This record gives sequence, structure tokens and C-alpha cells, in this order.
Amino acid sequence: MASGLDAILHRKQPSRLDRILAEPHRYIAQTLYKLQPPAEIPTPDRTTTFSNSKKVKVVCISDTHNNQFQDLPDGDILVHAGDLTEKGTIDELQTAIDWLDTLPHKYKVIIAGNHDRCLDTSEASSSNNSVDWKSLLYLQDSSIVLNIPGKSRGIKIYGNPSSPKHGTSTFQYPRSEDFWKHKVPEDVDILITHAPPRYHLDNNAGCASLIQEIWRVRPKLHVFGHIHSGRGTEVLEYDQFQKSYERLYEGGNVIMNVMIMLWYLIIKRIYSVCGASPKRGETTLVNATMVKGRRNEPIISGSTSVTIHL
Repeated sequence: MASGLDAILHRKQPSRLDRILAEPHRYIAQTLYKLQPPAEIPTPDRTTTFSNSKKVKVVCISDTHNNQFQDLPDGDILVHAGDLTEKGTIDELQTAIDWLDTLPHKYKVIIAGNHDRCLDTSEASSSNNSVDWKSLLYLQDSSIVLNIPGKSRGIKIYGNPSSPKHGTSTFQYPRSEDFWKHKVPEDVDILITHAPPRYHLDNNAGCASLIQEIWRVRPKLHVFGHIHSGRGTEVLEYDQFQKSYERLYEGGNVIMNVMIMLWYLIIKRIYSVCGASPKRGETTLVNATMVKGRRNEPIISGSTSVTIHL
């Protein structure tokens, strides 16, 4: 199997045979994980009037890399999870800001990515102070509370551009470092990071420290990008099935964890057939990448819209 860094560089999935031969425990874990009944993705209902409901519609994009998209749906909040630029120049960034400023969303919350070098204050060439953010709300290891009219309470959002080190990009930390430990506020509703967490929509290149922090905080929504081939949406359920999946993925006690996953698959199927669901916490995960391939070609299918309940 390609390493995490290869996944970032080449952005393509290894063949099934490669996966089986190289790391059979991960192939088994991923296969069993896909067998569980699909969790309901909280996508917006066309008939819902969001101004009069307890739902918040969030439009998610990431990794636009100088591309501009004009067919984005409206919503309460637009989230951009980093890599607005390709070369990280101030001119590229300002052009991206000018485009995002024209979009109809009242709240536009933005973080940087590893390509957005001009925003890294540790860089000698940083131009952060000269950026005109216009209507955009920029987060860099910081939080904001949005009080949306008609909603029962404010929405707390935390954003951080950091990702595991690869090459000479910016906003990076050593992959072995427990970078995220106690970094995210416990009461956050929406978490925005550039990097994906381990095990989910990451093509084997996600951050182990970040998934541990998600287990601790359990936000309603986590938006990220960075790994272009991981684009998609999942629901992370905080149960024993998920724990066993993660342990098996890392090679821990294969027989025991396979048995636990199979047992919980049976339970999940029974609940699914009965139309019931055990009460549990969950987080909607969105890899909102807007480009594909080595040349960062724009995708056709557009953005991802999800709802969170207050």
C-alpha cells in the first residue's frame, strides 16, 4: 500500500490486491466497516425553512486552489477548509477572497491550508497583516460564535490550518507529534481543519492525534480537505464498533477485533431492520475537496451541504 505521503503526492488509490498483500488487517477493517448499515447523512431538505427551524445548513468547500465555483448552494454558513491558493501568494489569496466575498452566504468562515504560505506568521514572507478579508471570517487556531437569526443558540466554530509535515509546505507539524491534544474547545459545534483525521476520508494519510481529539470533543460537524482523493462524507459513531475498527486498522489483536466488529454488525443490522437506532453520539465528517488529480482540476459535482441540529 502507498504510504501516507505517497497518497498526498499521487492522490490515487492503490489496487485492491496491493492493499490485501501489503496490509491485510487494514483491508479487513475497511471491508467490515463498509458493511455496516449506512448512517443517515444530515443533508438539507428542500422543503425546510431554515430561518424558522433548529437546523443550520452548512455549505462545505476546501482546496479550491485558485479555482472559482459559481454554482454553490445557499445556506446559513459557508465553510472553506483551506488551500485557497496554489503558490501561496498574496495576489492569489486576495483574488480568492474577492470571489468568496461575492457569494450570498451571510457567514463565510475560512481557514488556511498548507499551500497558503502568505498567511503563516512564522514565515518571513507572511503578508497576513495586509489581507483585506472583506466579509470573510478567518480563523487560525481560534474560535468564533455565530448568532444566526431565528436559531435557538449561537454556533461555536473552531478553525486550525495545521497538517502533518510533508515537504516544505506551511502550517505543518511532525507526523509523530500529539499536536491536537486539548487544542479544540470542548463546546465546539463545527470543527474546521485542513488535515483529515485518521481512518476517515484520508486515503491512509490522516492524523492520529486529530482523531483522538475528535473522540474527546465530539463536534456535530468536522470539515476538512487536504487529501483530494478522500473527498466524501461519513458519519462517525462513537461506539464499540468504531473502536474495534480503529484498533484493527492499526493491527491490534486481529481475531478479537474482527469478532467484535462482526458482533456489532449483527446488532446494527437488527436495529436497521426494526427501524430503530441506539442512542449514541455522532459527528458528520466532510472532506470537502473541490479539485482532483495531480493538476488540481476542478470537480464537476459541486460542494457538499449538510445540516446540524441545535
